[in-house]
Amino acid sequence: MPAVQRYFYIVGTDIEAPEVIPATQFTGDSRGPVSEFTNLGQSSYSNLYVNGILQESGIYSVSSNALTINPNGGIIFAGEPIILEIVQFSAQVLP
Repeated sequence: MPAVQRYFYIVGTDIEAPEVIPATQFTGDSRGPVSEFTNLGQSSYSNLYVNGILQESGIYSVSSNALTINPNGGIIFAGEPIILEIVQFSAQVLP
């Protein structure tokens, strides 16, 4: 059964080089602040969307405390939304 968490951030200034965005800069699905990214682990995966477009996994890494993003020669412009989605799977064994 999957558990999905989504985190939202609006870029404040253009990102042209690797940048670390703390988890505390994001809001959650309920529009409230978050203190960390949850559901990271062996049975999870993440998707990153910039301006609604799914990004390749090589341009970012995520830890419980921050998202590190490297646009690899591109620019992420101020005002564009970044959405981090973390999907965690768990198995339930029934007797």
